[in-house]
Amino acid sequence: MFESLFGPITQWGFLVKDIDAAMKSWVEHFGVGPWWGYRDVRLQSEFRGARTEVHMHVGLAYQNGVQIELIQQLNDVVSPYRFFYDTDKAQTLHQLSYIVPDLDAALARAATAGLREHGVMRNDFARYVYLDHPAMEGLVVELMQSDPDYVAGFRACAAEAASWDGSDPYRLVAFG
Repeated sequence: MFESLFGPITQWGFLVKDIDAAMKSWVEHFGVGPWWGYRDVRLQSEFRGARTEVHMHVGLAYQNGVQIELIQQLNDVVSPYRFFYDTDKAQTLHQLSYIVPDLDAALARAATAGLREHGVMRNDFARYVYLDHPAMEGLVVELMQSDPDYVAGFRACAAEAASWDGSDPYRLVAFG
């Protein structure tokens, strides 16, 4: 049997220009919600030789156990997301993500498979590594280290989303 390089896809990540409009669109057009997430998140970015601090909003919803992430970058610094803001699109698919038990081992498997580091985002709690491959131009793979608290929150939100009745669709918390 064929085996996936990193296990099951756990997230589809989209870049958006207006997180509130994007969440509303997903709720009204597709019935996807509720949305959890964070406003005013700051992550350290390593991208194309530049180290910057990215300021952003993040929205998270779940559909059939898969997380849908919306990212709106708020500042104009170099990052894995910045290219999108020079397009005329309201939102675009950016990444497919995997939660892996050993990030360094997954990165070694990725390199063997021909994927190369595209960028890294991090904070005090986590590191998110973006990988690309010429065969997947315009789409990156995100790897994130499995963490018991993150996985428990992921599962709880996915379970709540599975029985969501349409009420209280937006649950974003502000940082700072």
